[in-house]
Amino acid sequence: MQKNKLKKVEQKKLLPEWFIWVVTFTWGFYIFKNYYAQFMPKSDNLGMMLSIDQYAGILNIGNLILIKHILNIVLLSVFLFSAFGIGRVFLKLLKANFVHSLEESMFSIGIGFGIIAYSVFILGIFGLLYGMLIKVLILLFAVIGFIDLKKRPMKSLFGNEKLSLIDKCVLGILIFAMLISLAGALSPEIFYDSLVYHLGVPNYYKLNHKIVNMPYVFLSNLPAVASMLFTTGLLIKDEILSKLINYSASILCCLTLFSISKRYFNLKVGIWASLIFYTITHVMLSSWSCGTETILVLFAVLSLYALMNYNSEQNKWLIISSIFSGLAMGVKYTGIFVAVGIIFTFLIINRRFSADIIKKLIIFTFISTIIVSPWLIKNYVYKKNPVYPYLNSIFPKDAYSDYTKLNGFIVEARQSGKFELINWLKHPWNITMGKISNSENFTPLFLFLIPLLFLFGKPPLILIYGISYSIVIWLTWSFSTTMIRFMMPAFPILGLIISNYNNTGNHKSVKKVLSWVIIFTCVTGIYWAGWIAYIQGGWRVVFGKEKKSDFLSNTHSSYPYGYYAGIEFINKELPKSAKILFIGEGRSFYINRIPVVSSAHDLTPIIEYAKASKSGDELYNNIKSQGITHILFNLGEAIRLGKSYRMFQWDNQSLSVYNDFWEKYVKEIFHKDETQNGNFLNRVAVYEILSEQEASLPHKPPMNLMSEVVIKNIK
Repeated sequence: MQKNKLKKVEQKKLLPEWFIWVVTFTWGFYIFKNYYAQFMPKSDNLGMMLSIDQYAGILNIGNLILIKHILNIVLLSVFLFSAFGIGRVFLKLLKANFVHSLEESMFSIGIGFGIIAYSVFILGIFGLLYGMLIKVLILLFAVIGFIDLKKRPMKSLFGNEKLSLIDKCVLGILIFAMLISLAGALSPEIFYDSLVYHLGVPNYYKLNHKIVNMPYVFLSNLPAVASMLFTTGLLIKDEILSKLINYSASILCCLTLFSISKRYFNLKVGIWASLIFYTITHVMLSSWSCGTETILVLFAVLSLYALMNYNSEQNKWLIISSIFSGLAMGVKYTGIFVAVGIIFTFLIINRRFSADIIKKLIIFTFISTIIVSPWLIKNYVYKKNPVYPYLNSIFPKDAYSDYTKLNGFIVEARQSGKFELINWLKHPWNITMGKISNSENFTPLFLFLIPLLFLFGKPPLILIYGISYSIVIWLTWSFSTTMIRFMMPAFPILGLIISNYNNTGNHKSVKKVLSWVIIFTCVTGIYWAGWIAYIQGGWRVVFGKEKKSDFLSNTHSSYPYGYYAGIEFINKELPKSAKILFIGEGRSFYINRIPVVSSAHDLTPIIEYAKASKSGDELYNNIKSQGITHILFNLGEAIRLGKSYRMFQWDNQSLSVYNDFWEKYVKEIFHKDETQNGNFLNRVAVYEILSEQEASLPHKPPMNLMSEVVIKNIK
């Protein structure tokens, strides 16, 4: 039925060919002239990246690094099969009907992600976060899936659909982009947010074997479905597996676009849609780090896909859609954009309010709310505010929170001040041209093609779902923030809309030219993602050109003042019982001892301890009562955070107490200085907090970096 509707649209030309050419050329010339004036690839950079000699060695079969990479990919495969297996069994209970095996696989893995996340969360509540138990859980899910697969075998995932030469080239470009992201996923994690909380918080749970409160890291109270998946990766092996889980979500997004296209259009539409989506620089960057966007996007696309499959005979699909909307909200608060988009799309498609429609919306909302509720309950238990750090004027204040800083975080996340209509109307242009922070190198395809699509005729009915969903996502996003990655749940659907219009219907001569424009633009996106990966330098570890410890101990692009040298010393030299107070550093991931750490938007523990003390001796007793045995100090990062985020809000009394404590009770046991071009750049140091007996003996106190360097530089 759908293909027949599509065919009718193709037979009718709404506008003459010459008019389409003029409008497309004029608008395209204006867009790309301005865009490439800012973001034209540089041949020198390309030459540096394509120098083959620097990558030599990775194909050496005897290379242990290659074996390690293969092992990580094998572990990822086991994890994905485990998710597929348990998800498929769950969907069998719902009696969902699938048109093809790829569709069943995508929904099964998506549901499986959710089941694994909540299983780990429950284990964490009961203090059962142990590597062996998590491994047994994953293997159990895999065995259940294997047994079910033996009983109900699946057919080929993709079938025998033929592709043209250009379609195969597009598929090749897409795979190349995925391989670049794979190299990024295999490199050490340096994404700041991940080191603070996407991995920092799961690591804290891992060290405690339990989900416990991190009082000075407010980010630990955000929804955590993705964090539970990363916790799983850490408990099975390490952060590379966690990164690969996140990376796999980006691949699954593309496979889901293939699946939607296979059901409603053709595989070609899915390939081009995936190219448009995946080669957005921000998508590639998100795919190789432990962030939340790609997992959120996967749940969002599956929620819309399930709604597309819903009809009066297939009510189960609305339940499945609600599950994925709930999972999206469980990944991130911005998942509410997805749920709202799905609900509005459901209403637009049905075009009526009836008792039955209202009943289904209530059921949808109830299921989604139940799924996101564990994170709201957790927040209420820890912070007395289910949506912390938002709505602070309604709920009680938390003694561990700095609400001025939290409001600053919210403003920072919005990236926009007071609403102004003119700025809102300029949103799409400013985002595309990189005039708003964090939007640099964004694709120009959406601004170029979305306004022109109406020229090519009416969309097929099924695309109305995607169009209405994308409009709602854009509206909810644009009224709340200018952070472009927060709009990512719309990107794959926009890619699908563009791909369908460009690969079906009339005006084929125009569309052939547009196909090459799309390819060129997508290759540009790959270039920028590749260049960012190149200058960050993680690829050197992937290819065995640099040791992980050396790489992480030094400053790199987007990785200021490497702190790993101090962490490595702590992990190797200090007893398991050591508890480390962080000063001037919010990134606690990589440590294997319990940290006392704060983010830049929280109160700072050492200052709070000092303010609660009347003397250095009392501060010493307060610190010892917390079980703290050592201090990690990152000088350069302390200055950066002090300047940018007001991390050190000392008063004269608390600073005097701190100085007195430092003079009597601290001993330096490690430091590493980082230089750049022969000039001093940073110092990372580890200090032991002496016993009272040791402190009573004559000793020379170490340099007081806080008073003698940090505060002077901040002022």
